[in-house]
Amino acid sequence: MSESGDQLKRKRARVACEPCRQRKRKCNGATPCATCTDWGYNCHYTDQTPRKRRLSQPSSAATAAKPSSPAAAAAASVGGESLRSPDEAGTQSHHHQDIARSLEANSAAAFVRKMGLKVDPAQAPKLALFGWNIGARQLPSGTGAIAARPIVDVISVAQMKQLAEVYFTKIDPCYGFIDRRVFDDRLETRWQTPLSSGSIHDSVLAGVAALGSLFSQRSMTITELHLVESARLILDGHDGSGPPSLELVTGWALRVVYMRMTAAPHATWIASSTLMHLIEAAGLHLEPSSPSTTSHDTVPLRAPATTQPHDREINRRLVGVAHHLNIWTSFDLGLSRVSFRTGLPLPASPTNPGDYTPEVLNLLPASACLDPENSQTDSDLEPTLTRVLQGTHTQPPSVMAQTNLVLCILRRLRILNLSITPQVTDQVLVLFGQALSYARTMVTDGSPWHQVANVPMQILYVLLEMDTRASLAMLPAAMQTVTLVATTYDTATMREAYSTARLLVSLYQQRRSEDTRVLAEVLNLAPGAGETVTEPFSPRVDELSWLEGLVAEMPSLQGLELEPWLQGDVLAGGEGWE
Repeated sequence: MSESGDQLKRKRARVACEPCRQRKRKCNGATPCATCTDWGYNCHYTDQTPRKRRLSQPSSAATAAKPSSPAAAAAASVGGESLRSPDEAGTQSHHHQDIARSLEANSAAAFVRKMGLKVDPAQAPKLALFGWNIGARQLPSGTGAIAARPIVDVISVAQMKQLAEVYFTKIDPCYGFIDRRVFDDRLETRWQTPLSSGSIHDSVLAGVAALGSLFSQRSMTITELHLVESARLILDGHDGSGPPSLELVTGWALRVVYMRMTAAPHATWIASSTLMHLIEAAGLHLEPSSPSTTSHDTVPLRAPATTQPHDREINRRLVGVAHHLNIWTSFDLGLSRVSFRTGLPLPASPTNPGDYTPEVLNLLPASACLDPENSQTDSDLEPTLTRVLQGTHTQPPSVMAQTNLVLCILRRLRILNLSITPQVTDQVLVLFGQALSYARTMVTDGSPWHQVANVPMQILYVLLEMDTRASLAMLPAAMQTVTLVATTYDTATMREAYSTARLLVSLYQQRRSEDTRVLAEVLNLAPGAGETVTEPFSPRVDELSWLEGLVAEMPSLQGLELEPWLQGDVLAGGEGWE
Protein backbone atom coordinates (compact mmCIF):
# COMPACT_ATOMS: atom_id res chain seq x y z
CA MET A 1 0.00 0.00 0.00
CA SER A 2 1.26 3.51 -0.81
CA GLU A 3 2.18 6.09 1.80
CA SER A 4 -1.01 8.01 1.10
CA GLY A 5 -2.98 4.78 1.52
CA ASP A 6 -1.38 4.18 4.94
CA GLN A 7 -2.29 7.70 6.04
CA LEU A 8 -5.86 7.19 4.83
CA LYS A 9 -6.09 3.92 6.77
CA ARG A 10 -4.89 5.59 9.98
CA LYS A 11 -7.33 8.43 9.43
CA ARG A 12 -10.25 6.05 9.07
CA ALA A 13 -9.20 4.08 12.16
CA ARG A 14 -9.78 7.22 14.24
CA VAL A 15 -13.45 7.43 13.19
CA ALA A 16 -15.36 5.32 15.71
CA CYS A 17 -19.09 4.87 16.24
CA GLU A 18 -20.72 6.37 19.30
CA PRO A 19 -21.10 3.09 21.33
CA CYS A 20 -17.39 2.26 20.79
CA ARG A 21 -16.30 5.81 21.63
CA GLN A 22 -18.33 5.84 24.85
CA ARG A 23 -17.02 2.43 25.91
CA LYS A 24 -13.45 3.12 24.71
CA ARG A 25 -13.42 0.03 22.53
CA LYS A 26 -11.89 -0.70 19.15
CA CYS A 27 -14.08 0.14 16.15
CA ASN A 28 -13.37 -0.96 12.58
CA GLY A 29 -15.43 1.88 11.10
CA ALA A 30 -17.97 -0.40 9.39
CA THR A 31 -21.75 0.11 9.47
CA PRO A 32 -22.54 -1.63 11.73
CA CYS A 33 -19.05 -2.17 13.17
CA ALA A 34 -17.77 -5.55 14.35
CA THR A 35 -17.92 -4.67 18.07
CA CYS A 36 -21.56 -3.52 17.91
CA THR A 37 -22.48 -6.62 15.92
CA ASP A 38 -20.91 -8.91 18.53
CA TRP A 39 -22.40 -7.16 21.57
CA GLY A 40 -25.75 -6.03 20.22
CA TYR A 41 -25.12 -2.28 20.53
CA ASN A 42 -27.05 0.25 18.46
CA CYS A 43 -24.24 1.25 16.07
CA HIS A 44 -24.41 4.86 14.88
CA TYR A 45 -22.00 7.64 13.98
CA THR A 46 -21.96 11.34 14.71
CA ASP A 47 -20.08 14.22 13.12
CA GLN A 48 -16.65 14.11 14.78
CA THR A 49 -15.02 16.87 12.70
CA PRO A 50 -15.05 19.56 15.44
CA ARG A 51 -13.60 17.01 17.86
CA LYS A 52 -10.74 16.25 15.45
CA ARG A 53 -9.92 19.93 15.00
CA ARG A 54 -9.66 20.42 18.74
CA LEU A 55 -7.41 17.40 19.12
CA SER A 56 -5.15 18.40 16.23
CA GLN A 57 -3.91 21.42 18.23
CA PRO A 58 -3.40 20.18 21.79
CA SER A 59 -2.43 22.65 24.45
CA SER A 60 0.83 22.29 26.31
CA ALA A 61 -1.04 21.37 29.49
CA ALA A 62 -2.98 18.64 27.67
CA THR A 63 0.09 17.12 26.07
CA ALA A 64 1.94 17.08 29.39
CA ALA A 65 -0.90 15.45 31.32
CA LYS A 66 -0.72 11.73 31.92
CA PRO A 67 -4.01 9.74 31.73
CA SER A 68 -4.99 8.57 35.19
CA SER A 69 -7.11 5.58 34.13
CA PRO A 70 -7.50 3.06 31.29
CA ALA A 71 -10.51 5.01 30.04
CA ALA A 72 -8.56 8.27 29.99
CA ALA A 73 -5.63 6.58 28.27
CA ALA A 74 -7.92 5.14 25.60
CA ALA A 75 -9.51 8.54 25.03
CA ALA A 76 -6.10 10.18 24.73
CA SER A 77 -4.93 7.57 22.24
CA VAL A 78 -7.71 8.50 19.78
CA GLY A 79 -6.33 11.98 19.19
CA GLY A 80 -2.67 11.24 19.82
CA GLU A 81 -2.15 8.36 17.43
CA SER A 82 -0.47 10.54 14.78
CA LEU A 83 2.13 11.66 17.38
CA ARG A 84 3.42 8.11 17.95
CA SER A 85 5.36 5.74 15.77
CA PRO A 86 3.42 2.85 14.17
CA ASP A 87 4.99 0.37 16.63
CA GLU A 88 3.99 2.50 19.64
CA ALA A 89 0.47 2.94 18.28
CA GLY A 90 0.15 -0.80 17.70
CA THR A 91 1.38 -1.62 21.20
CA GLN A 92 -1.06 0.87 22.74
CA SER A 93 -3.90 -0.50 20.64
CA HIS A 94 -3.20 -4.08 21.75
CA HIS A 95 -3.02 -2.91 25.38
CA HIS A 96 -6.44 -1.31 25.16
CA GLN A 97 -7.86 -4.35 23.39
CA ASP A 98 -6.59 -6.54 26.24
CA ILE A 99 -8.21 -4.23 28.80
CA ALA A 100 -11.51 -4.26 26.90
CA ARG A 101 -11.38 -8.04 26.62
CA SER A 102 -10.80 -8.44 30.35
CA LEU A 103 -13.55 -5.98 31.23
CA GLU A 104 -15.98 -7.89 29.05
CA ALA A 105 -14.76 -11.24 30.39
CA ASN A 106 -15.48 -10.10 33.97
CA SER A 107 -18.94 -8.86 33.02
CA ALA A 108 -21.81 -11.23 33.63
CA ALA A 109 -23.96 -9.20 31.24
CA ALA A 110 -21.50 -9.69 28.36
CA PHE A 111 -21.26 -13.41 29.14
CA VAL A 112 -24.98 -14.10 28.93
CA ARG A 113 -25.30 -11.93 25.83
CA LYS A 114 -22.65 -13.99 24.05
CA MET A 115 -24.35 -17.18 25.18
CA GLY A 116 -27.60 -16.11 23.57
CA LEU A 117 -25.92 -14.91 20.37
CA LYS A 118 -24.18 -18.26 20.01
CA VAL A 119 -27.39 -20.26 20.33
CA ASP A 120 -29.91 -18.01 18.56
CA PRO A 121 -28.89 -14.45 17.56
CA ALA A 122 -32.47 -13.51 16.76
CA GLN A 123 -33.79 -14.28 20.27
CA ALA A 124 -30.68 -13.63 22.36
CA PRO A 125 -31.27 -11.67 25.60
CA LYS A 126 -30.27 -8.02 25.59
CA LEU A 127 -27.07 -6.81 27.21
CA ALA A 128 -28.21 -6.48 30.84
CA LEU A 129 -27.52 -7.79 34.34
CA PHE A 130 -30.49 -10.07 34.94
CA GLY A 131 -31.12 -10.85 38.61
CA TRP A 132 -28.28 -8.60 39.77
CA ASN A 133 -30.25 -8.19 43.01
CA ILE A 134 -33.85 -8.62 44.14
CA GLY A 135 -34.73 -5.17 42.77
CA ALA A 136 -36.54 -2.19 44.22
CA ARG A 137 -39.62 -3.05 46.22
CA GLN A 138 -42.51 -0.72 45.47
CA LEU A 139 -45.32 0.51 47.69
CA PRO A 140 -48.89 0.23 46.39
CA SER A 141 -49.90 3.00 44.00
CA GLY A 142 -51.30 6.18 45.49
CA THR A 143 -48.77 6.41 48.32
CA GLY A 144 -47.70 9.90 47.31
CA ALA A 145 -44.37 11.64 47.50
CA ILE A 146 -41.91 10.77 50.26
CA ALA A 147 -40.44 13.72 52.13
CA ALA A 148 -37.32 13.47 54.26
CA ARG A 149 -37.91 13.96 57.97
CA PRO A 150 -35.70 13.75 61.08
CA ILE A 151 -35.25 10.16 62.13
CA VAL A 152 -36.83 10.79 65.54
CA ASP A 153 -40.03 11.77 63.67
CA VAL A 154 -39.95 8.63 61.51
CA ILE A 155 -39.62 5.88 64.14
CA SER A 156 -39.63 5.57 67.90
CA VAL A 157 -36.60 4.60 69.94
CA ALA A 158 -38.14 1.16 70.52
CA GLN A 159 -38.56 0.60 66.78
CA MET A 160 -35.02 1.84 66.17
CA LYS A 161 -33.62 -0.67 68.66
CA GLN A 162 -35.65 -3.47 67.10
CA LEU A 163 -34.41 -2.71 63.59
CA ALA A 164 -30.85 -2.27 64.85
CA GLU A 165 -31.01 -5.71 66.41
CA VAL A 166 -31.98 -7.19 63.03
CA TYR A 167 -29.05 -5.38 61.43
CA PHE A 168 -26.46 -6.57 63.96
CA THR A 169 -27.84 -10.12 63.83
CA LYS A 170 -28.06 -10.61 60.06
CA ILE A 171 -25.85 -8.03 58.31
CA ASP A 172 -23.09 -6.97 60.70
CA PRO A 173 -21.53 -10.48 60.94
CA CYS A 174 -20.85 -10.31 57.17
CA TYR A 175 -20.18 -6.56 56.78
CA GLY A 176 -18.90 -5.73 60.25
CA PHE A 177 -17.68 -2.13 60.05
CA ILE A 178 -19.69 -0.51 62.89
CA ASP A 179 -18.64 -0.45 66.55
CA ARG A 180 -21.77 -1.72 68.32
CA ARG A 181 -20.90 -0.03 71.62
CA VAL A 182 -20.43 3.39 70.06
CA PHE A 183 -23.60 2.93 67.99
CA ASP A 184 -25.76 2.11 71.03
CA ASP A 185 -24.44 5.12 72.95
CA ARG A 186 -25.25 7.46 70.03
CA LEU A 187 -28.70 5.91 69.67
CA GLU A 188 -29.66 6.55 73.30
CA THR A 189 -28.35 10.12 73.14
CA ARG A 190 -30.23 10.95 69.94
CA TRP A 191 -33.69 10.12 71.27
CA GLN A 192 -32.96 11.89 74.57
CA THR A 193 -32.66 15.16 72.63
CA PRO A 194 -35.34 14.82 69.92
CA LEU A 195 -35.65 18.59 69.39
CA SER A 196 -32.04 18.92 68.21
CA SER A 197 -31.45 19.26 64.49
CA GLY A 198 -29.49 16.03 64.37
CA SER A 199 -26.09 15.44 62.80
CA ILE A 200 -24.30 13.40 60.19
CA HIS A 201 -24.63 10.41 62.52
CA ASP A 202 -28.36 10.39 61.76
CA SER A 203 -27.42 8.96 58.35
CA VAL A 204 -25.83 6.00 60.15
CA LEU A 205 -28.93 5.48 62.29
CA ALA A 206 -31.22 5.72 59.26
CA GLY A 207 -29.01 3.42 57.19
CA VAL A 208 -28.94 0.74 59.88
CA ALA A 209 -32.69 0.99 60.36
CA ALA A 210 -33.39 0.82 56.60
CA LEU A 211 -31.33 -2.36 56.24
CA GLY A 212 -32.99 -3.79 59.34
CA SER A 213 -36.36 -3.18 57.70
CA LEU A 214 -35.22 -4.74 54.42
CA PHE A 215 -34.13 -7.90 56.26
CA SER A 216 -37.25 -8.18 58.40
CA GLN A 217 -40.15 -7.14 56.13
CA ARG A 218 -41.18 -9.14 53.07
CA SER A 219 -42.77 -6.06 51.50
CA MET A 220 -41.75 -2.42 51.36
CA THR A 221 -43.08 -0.17 54.14
CA ILE A 222 -43.57 3.60 54.20
CA THR A 223 -41.20 3.74 57.19
CA GLU A 224 -38.39 2.16 55.19
CA LEU A 225 -38.87 4.69 52.40
CA HIS A 226 -38.71 7.57 54.87
CA LEU A 227 -35.52 6.15 56.38
CA VAL A 228 -33.85 5.80 52.97
CA GLU A 229 -34.83 9.32 51.96
CA SER A 230 -33.64 10.82 55.26
CA ALA A 231 -30.23 9.17 54.92
CA ARG A 232 -29.94 10.27 51.29
CA LEU A 233 -30.73 13.90 52.11
CA ILE A 234 -28.14 14.02 54.91
CA LEU A 235 -25.38 12.40 52.82
CA ASP A 236 -26.00 14.46 49.70
CA GLY A 237 -26.18 17.63 51.77
CA HIS A 238 -22.60 17.36 53.02
CA ASP A 239 -20.81 20.56 51.94
CA GLY A 240 -17.39 18.95 51.48
CA SER A 241 -15.62 21.87 53.10
CA GLY A 242 -13.25 19.58 55.00
CA PRO A 243 -12.07 15.97 55.11
CA PRO A 244 -15.02 13.57 55.44
CA SER A 245 -15.70 12.27 58.93
CA LEU A 246 -15.88 8.61 59.85
CA GLU A 247 -19.65 9.01 60.38
CA LEU A 248 -20.10 10.36 56.83
CA VAL A 249 -18.11 7.52 55.29
CA THR A 250 -20.00 4.96 57.38
CA GLY A 251 -23.32 6.47 56.28
CA TRP A 252 -22.24 6.20 52.64
CA ALA A 253 -21.15 2.59 53.16
CA LEU A 254 -24.59 1.71 54.53
CA ARG A 255 -26.18 3.49 51.58
CA VAL A 256 -24.10 1.47 49.08
CA VAL A 257 -24.92 -1.80 50.86
CA TYR A 258 -28.64 -1.01 50.64
CA MET A 259 -28.35 0.02 46.98
CA ARG A 260 -26.43 -3.14 46.08
CA MET A 261 -29.42 -5.14 47.24
CA THR A 262 -32.18 -3.03 45.70
CA ALA A 263 -30.98 -0.38 43.22
CA ALA A 264 -29.95 -0.41 39.55
CA PRO A 265 -26.35 -1.41 38.71
CA HIS A 266 -25.10 1.91 37.31
CA ALA A 267 -26.51 3.96 40.20
CA THR A 268 -24.82 1.56 42.62
CA TRP A 269 -21.51 1.81 40.75
CA ILE A 270 -21.58 5.61 41.00
CA ALA A 271 -22.38 5.44 44.73
CA SER A 272 -19.66 2.84 45.40
CA SER A 273 -17.10 4.95 43.51
CA THR A 274 -18.12 7.97 45.57
CA LEU A 275 -17.61 5.94 48.73
CA MET A 276 -14.09 5.01 47.64
CA HIS A 277 -13.22 8.64 46.94
CA LEU A 278 -14.55 9.69 50.34
CA ILE A 279 -12.37 7.05 52.01
CA GLU A 280 -9.32 8.39 50.20
CA ALA A 281 -10.20 11.99 51.10
CA ALA A 282 -10.61 11.00 54.75
CA GLY A 283 -7.35 9.02 54.76
CA LEU A 284 -9.06 5.97 56.23
CA HIS A 285 -7.12 3.68 53.88
CA LEU A 286 -3.74 4.86 55.23
CA GLU A 287 -1.99 2.86 57.90
CA PRO A 288 0.15 4.73 60.48
CA SER A 289 3.32 3.41 58.81
CA SER A 290 2.08 4.09 55.27
CA PRO A 291 4.67 5.83 53.01
CA SER A 292 1.98 8.34 52.07
CA THR A 293 1.97 9.63 55.64
CA THR A 294 5.72 9.52 56.32
CA SER A 295 7.15 11.04 53.15
CA HIS A 296 9.18 14.22 53.70
CA ASP A 297 9.13 15.24 50.05
CA THR A 298 5.52 16.40 50.03
CA VAL A 299 3.10 18.02 52.42
CA PRO A 300 0.28 15.54 53.11
CA LEU A 301 -3.22 16.88 52.45
CA ARG A 302 -4.76 14.35 54.79
CA ALA A 303 -3.60 11.74 57.24
CA PRO A 304 -5.29 8.95 59.16
CA ALA A 305 -6.81 10.07 62.40
CA THR A 306 -5.18 8.88 65.60
CA THR A 307 -7.28 5.93 66.68
CA GLN A 308 -7.30 3.18 69.25
CA PRO A 309 -6.43 -0.38 68.06
CA HIS A 310 -10.09 -1.42 67.84
CA ASP A 311 -10.88 1.72 65.83
CA ARG A 312 -8.09 0.88 63.38
CA GLU A 313 -9.69 -2.54 62.92
CA ILE A 314 -13.03 -0.83 62.20
CA ASN A 315 -11.32 1.37 59.61
CA ARG A 316 -9.77 -1.63 57.88
CA ARG A 317 -13.12 -3.38 57.74
CA LEU A 318 -14.87 -0.29 56.40
CA VAL A 319 -12.25 0.11 53.66
CA GLY A 320 -12.37 -3.62 52.90
CA VAL A 321 -16.14 -3.72 52.48
CA ALA A 322 -15.96 -0.62 50.27
CA HIS A 323 -13.34 -2.35 48.08
CA HIS A 324 -15.47 -5.49 47.92
CA LEU A 325 -18.58 -3.61 46.76
CA ASN A 326 -16.73 -1.40 44.27
CA ILE A 327 -14.73 -4.23 42.71
CA TRP A 328 -17.71 -6.46 42.02
CA THR A 329 -20.05 -3.71 40.88
CA SER A 330 -17.34 -2.61 38.44
CA PHE A 331 -16.65 -6.15 37.24
CA ASP A 332 -20.33 -6.93 36.67
CA LEU A 333 -20.78 -3.79 34.58
CA GLY A 334 -17.43 -4.01 32.79
CA LEU A 335 -16.41 -0.59 34.13
CA SER A 336 -13.28 0.67 35.88
CA ARG A 337 -12.93 0.35 39.64
CA VAL A 338 -11.42 2.82 42.09
CA SER A 339 -8.10 1.70 43.58
CA PHE A 340 -5.58 3.26 45.95
CA ARG A 341 -1.82 3.46 45.60
CA THR A 342 -1.58 1.82 49.02
CA GLY A 343 -3.30 -1.28 47.64
CA LEU A 344 -5.78 -3.41 49.54
CA PRO A 345 -6.33 -3.06 53.30
CA LEU A 346 -4.61 -5.36 55.76
CA PRO A 347 -6.52 -8.57 56.57
CA ALA A 348 -9.30 -8.22 59.12
CA SER A 349 -9.34 -10.21 62.37
CA PRO A 350 -12.42 -11.92 63.84
CA THR A 351 -13.83 -9.99 66.79
CA ASN A 352 -16.27 -12.63 68.09
CA PRO A 353 -17.30 -16.23 67.31
CA GLY A 354 -20.14 -15.12 65.03
CA ASP A 355 -18.06 -12.67 62.99
CA TYR A 356 -17.24 -13.91 59.47
CA THR A 357 -16.40 -10.57 57.86
CA PRO A 358 -12.74 -11.72 57.48
CA GLU A 359 -13.93 -14.67 55.34
CA VAL A 360 -15.46 -12.25 52.84
CA LEU A 361 -12.57 -9.78 52.91
CA ASN A 362 -10.02 -12.56 52.45
CA LEU A 363 -11.39 -12.92 48.92
CA LEU A 364 -10.16 -9.42 48.00
CA PRO A 365 -6.65 -10.40 46.78
CA ALA A 366 -8.01 -13.03 44.39
CA SER A 367 -10.74 -10.63 43.26
CA ALA A 368 -8.25 -7.84 42.57
CA CYS A 369 -6.15 -10.24 40.48
CA LEU A 370 -8.96 -10.21 37.90
CA ASP A 371 -8.61 -6.47 37.37
CA PRO A 372 -7.80 -5.70 33.70
CA GLU A 373 -4.82 -3.59 34.80
CA ASN A 374 -3.31 -6.54 36.64
CA SER A 375 -0.38 -8.35 35.04
CA GLN A 376 -1.82 -11.78 35.82
CA THR A 377 -1.64 -14.13 32.85
CA ASP A 378 -4.37 -16.42 31.63
CA SER A 379 -2.44 -19.46 32.89
CA ASP A 380 -2.82 -18.16 36.46
CA LEU A 381 -6.60 -18.46 36.38
CA GLU A 382 -6.94 -22.15 37.22
CA PRO A 383 -4.49 -22.02 40.17
CA THR A 384 -6.41 -18.99 41.45
CA LEU A 385 -9.66 -20.93 41.03
CA THR A 386 -8.24 -23.85 42.99
CA ARG A 387 -7.14 -21.58 45.86
CA VAL A 388 -10.57 -19.96 46.05
CA LEU A 389 -12.30 -23.36 46.08
CA GLN A 390 -10.09 -24.44 48.99
CA GLY A 391 -10.91 -21.34 51.09
CA THR A 392 -12.76 -21.56 54.39
CA HIS A 393 -16.30 -20.18 54.29
CA THR A 394 -18.68 -21.10 57.08
CA GLN A 395 -21.83 -19.01 56.61
CA PRO A 396 -24.28 -18.67 53.68
CA PRO A 397 -23.42 -15.07 52.65
CA SER A 398 -19.71 -15.89 52.79
CA VAL A 399 -20.20 -19.01 50.65
CA MET A 400 -22.20 -16.94 48.16
CA ALA A 401 -19.34 -14.41 47.91
CA GLN A 402 -16.92 -17.29 47.31
CA THR A 403 -19.22 -18.73 44.63
CA ASN A 404 -19.53 -15.35 42.93
CA LEU A 405 -15.73 -15.15 42.60
CA VAL A 406 -15.59 -18.72 41.26
CA LEU A 407 -18.26 -17.86 38.68
CA CYS A 408 -16.27 -14.87 37.46
CA ILE A 409 -13.12 -16.98 37.02
CA LEU A 410 -15.12 -19.61 35.14
CA ARG A 411 -16.52 -16.95 32.80
CA ARG A 412 -12.98 -15.75 32.11
CA LEU A 413 -11.81 -19.29 31.38
CA ARG A 414 -14.74 -19.95 29.10
CA ILE A 415 -14.32 -16.79 27.03
CA LEU A 416 -10.58 -17.54 26.71
CA ASN A 417 -11.41 -21.11 25.61
CA LEU A 418 -9.39 -22.57 28.49
CA SER A 419 -10.48 -25.83 30.09
CA ILE A 420 -10.24 -27.04 33.68
CA THR A 421 -9.51 -30.53 34.94
CA PRO A 422 -12.34 -32.95 35.80
CA GLN A 423 -11.29 -32.84 39.47
CA VAL A 424 -11.68 -29.06 39.63
CA THR A 425 -14.99 -29.35 37.74
CA ASP A 426 -16.29 -31.73 40.41
CA GLN A 427 -15.31 -29.25 43.15
CA VAL A 428 -17.09 -26.44 41.29
CA LEU A 429 -20.30 -28.45 41.02
CA VAL A 430 -20.20 -29.30 44.74
CA LEU A 431 -19.86 -25.60 45.55
CA PHE A 432 -22.73 -24.77 43.17
CA GLY A 433 -25.00 -27.24 44.93
CA GLN A 434 -24.10 -25.76 48.31
CA ALA A 435 -24.67 -22.19 47.09
CA LEU A 436 -28.10 -23.01 45.64
CA SER A 437 -29.12 -24.64 48.91
CA TYR A 438 -27.94 -21.61 50.91
CA ALA A 439 -29.78 -19.25 48.56
CA ARG A 440 -33.07 -21.02 49.25
CA THR A 441 -32.31 -20.97 52.99
CA MET A 442 -31.66 -17.21 52.99
CA VAL A 443 -34.87 -16.51 51.07
CA THR A 444 -36.84 -18.51 53.62
CA ASP A 445 -35.02 -16.70 56.44
CA GLY A 446 -35.86 -13.25 55.03
CA SER A 447 -32.25 -12.33 54.22
CA PRO A 448 -32.37 -10.78 50.73
CA TRP A 449 -28.63 -10.50 50.10
CA HIS A 450 -27.92 -9.44 46.52
CA GLN A 451 -26.26 -12.80 45.85
CA VAL A 452 -29.56 -14.57 46.60
CA ALA A 453 -30.70 -13.54 43.12
CA ASN A 454 -27.36 -13.00 41.38
CA VAL A 455 -25.57 -16.27 42.15
CA PRO A 456 -28.39 -18.68 41.13
CA MET A 457 -28.78 -16.83 37.82
CA GLN A 458 -25.04 -16.98 37.15
CA ILE A 459 -24.90 -20.65 38.13
CA LEU A 460 -27.67 -21.38 35.64
CA TYR A 461 -25.71 -19.65 32.86
CA VAL A 462 -22.50 -21.53 33.60
CA LEU A 463 -24.26 -24.91 33.92
CA LEU A 464 -25.70 -24.45 30.45
CA GLU A 465 -22.27 -23.55 29.09
CA MET A 466 -20.58 -26.52 30.79
CA ASP A 467 -23.02 -28.78 28.94
CA THR A 468 -22.13 -32.05 30.67
CA ARG A 469 -24.43 -34.65 32.15
CA ALA A 470 -23.47 -33.60 35.67
CA SER A 471 -24.03 -29.89 34.99
CA LEU A 472 -27.35 -30.42 33.22
CA ALA A 473 -28.52 -32.60 36.12
CA MET A 474 -28.09 -29.57 38.40
CA LEU A 475 -30.20 -27.28 36.19
CA PRO A 476 -33.53 -28.15 37.90
CA ALA A 477 -32.15 -27.04 41.28
CA ALA A 478 -30.89 -23.78 39.77
CA MET A 479 -34.22 -23.03 38.11
CA GLN A 480 -36.10 -23.96 41.27
CA THR A 481 -33.98 -21.46 43.23
CA VAL A 482 -34.54 -18.66 40.70
CA THR A 483 -38.27 -19.38 40.80
CA LEU A 484 -38.33 -19.25 44.61
CA VAL A 485 -36.57 -15.88 44.69
CA ALA A 486 -38.86 -14.47 41.97
CA THR A 487 -42.04 -15.56 43.73
CA THR A 488 -40.87 -14.41 47.16
CA TYR A 489 -39.69 -10.98 45.98
CA ASP A 490 -42.16 -10.15 43.25
CA THR A 491 -40.34 -7.18 41.72
CA ALA A 492 -39.92 -6.12 38.10
CA THR A 493 -36.24 -7.06 38.36
CA MET A 494 -36.96 -10.62 39.45
CA ARG A 495 -39.78 -11.09 36.95
CA GLU A 496 -37.39 -10.13 34.16
CA ALA A 497 -34.68 -12.42 35.57
CA TYR A 498 -37.10 -15.36 35.73
CA SER A 499 -38.27 -14.78 32.15
CA THR A 500 -34.66 -14.58 30.95
CA ALA A 501 -33.74 -17.83 32.72
CA ARG A 502 -36.64 -19.61 31.03
CA LEU A 503 -35.70 -18.07 27.67
CA LEU A 504 -32.11 -19.30 27.86
CA VAL A 505 -33.12 -22.82 28.84
CA SER A 506 -35.70 -22.79 26.05
CA LEU A 507 -33.11 -21.68 23.47
CA TYR A 508 -30.74 -24.45 24.51
CA GLN A 509 -33.60 -26.99 24.47
CA GLN A 510 -34.57 -25.93 20.95
CA ARG A 511 -30.95 -26.21 19.84
CA ARG A 512 -30.74 -29.72 21.30
CA SER A 513 -33.99 -30.72 19.59
CA GLU A 514 -32.70 -29.50 16.24
CA ASP A 515 -29.42 -31.38 16.74
CA THR A 516 -31.32 -34.55 17.63
CA ARG A 517 -33.47 -34.20 14.51
CA VAL A 518 -30.39 -33.81 12.29
CA LEU A 519 -28.74 -36.87 13.82
CA ALA A 520 -31.92 -38.89 13.34
CA GLU A 521 -31.98 -37.90 9.67
CA VAL A 522 -28.37 -39.05 9.30
CA LEU A 523 -29.25 -42.47 10.72
CA ASN A 524 -32.29 -42.72 8.47
CA LEU A 525 -30.11 -42.06 5.42
CA ALA A 526 -27.50 -44.65 6.44
CA PRO A 527 -27.64 -48.20 4.99
CA GLY A 528 -29.53 -50.62 7.18
CA ALA A 529 -31.86 -47.97 8.62
CA GLY A 530 -34.15 -49.36 11.26
CA GLU A 531 -31.90 -52.28 12.13
CA THR A 532 -30.67 -52.64 15.70
CA VAL A 533 -27.02 -53.52 16.29
CA THR A 534 -26.87 -56.15 19.00
CA GLU A 535 -23.38 -57.59 18.54
CA PRO A 536 -20.35 -55.59 19.76
CA PHE A 537 -17.91 -54.40 17.14
CA SER A 538 -15.19 -56.94 16.40
CA PRO A 539 -12.31 -56.25 13.98
CA ARG A 540 -11.52 -58.71 11.20
CA VAL A 541 -8.33 -60.76 11.37
CA ASP A 542 -6.79 -58.96 8.40
CA GLU A 543 -7.52 -55.55 10.00
CA LEU A 544 -5.96 -56.58 13.30
CA SER A 545 -2.80 -57.98 11.66
CA TRP A 546 -2.38 -54.80 9.62
CA LEU A 547 -2.56 -52.64 12.75
CA GLU A 548 -0.12 -54.90 14.60
CA GLY A 549 2.31 -54.57 11.72
CA LEU A 550 2.01 -50.78 11.90
CA VAL A 551 2.81 -50.82 15.61
CA ALA A 552 5.83 -53.05 15.01
CA GLU A 553 7.22 -50.61 12.44
CA MET A 554 6.85 -47.59 14.76
CA PRO A 555 9.02 -47.77 17.93
CA SER A 556 7.02 -45.00 19.60
CA LEU A 557 3.94 -47.27 19.62
CA GLN A 558 5.74 -50.31 21.06
CA GLY A 559 3.81 -51.81 23.97
CA LEU A 560 0.45 -50.31 22.96
CA GLU A 561 -2.45 -52.69 23.55
CA LEU A 562 -4.88 -52.42 20.66
CA GLU A 563 -7.75 -54.58 21.86
CA PRO A 564 -9.20 -52.11 24.44
CA TRP A 565 -9.23 -49.38 21.81
CA LEU A 566 -10.89 -51.58 19.21
CA GLN A 567 -13.56 -52.67 21.70
CA GLY A 568 -14.53 -49.05 22.39
CA ASP A 569 -13.64 -49.08 26.10
CA VAL A 570 -11.97 -45.69 25.79
CA LEU A 571 -15.35 -44.09 25.23
CA ALA A 572 -16.14 -44.45 28.93
CA GLY A 573 -13.77 -41.66 30.01
CA GLY A 574 -14.66 -38.97 32.56
CA GLU A 575 -16.34 -35.72 31.71
CA GLY A 576 -14.87 -32.25 32.14
CA TRP A 577 -15.61 -28.64 31.13
CA GLU A 578 -13.87 -28.36 27.74
